[in-house]
Amino acid sequence: MSAPSGKTDGERADGPCAVVGYDGGESARAAANWAAALLPQDGRLVLVYACRPLHAPPSPLASASERHDIAHAVFDELALDGEDRLLEARTEVSDEDPVSALTEAASRHHASMIVVGHEQHSWLHKKIGTVTGELLARSAVPVAVVPGELMS
Repeated sequence: MSAPSGKTDGERADGPCAVVGYDGGESARAAANWAAALLPQDGRLVLVYACRPLHAPPSPLASASERHDIAHAVFDELALDGEDRLLEARTEVSDEDPVSALTEAASRHHASMIVVGHEQHSWLHKKIGTVTGELLARSAVPVAVVPGELMS
């Protein structure tokens, strides 16, 4: 997995860009595969791992460095699976909550969409809000929600 050659974070590349929320779960994998299949050959895929939950501070049981190590291990696991288009994706680790991390990455990369996987949530999550609901409220670009069963 690598950064696009010759481009910095703030530069617009020729092809469209999709920012994908990636946590290593099945629904995130389905979202990444869906986005990769949707993008044209010159498209850019940016996978973003957010180290902090939506409605909570970072875990006090792990340092920032340890949280980043976990995120990089999740991306390494994806690389071991060897799905060609996902291997070309740029990866980012953020200490922000998922909504902030994804909307900031979408802005920085001039993304045309944010893609997330869908998981069933408990009644508590539905009451306090989910990443998808918050993204729909705060994102300046379209948000695509991919069911986990789609690419399984």
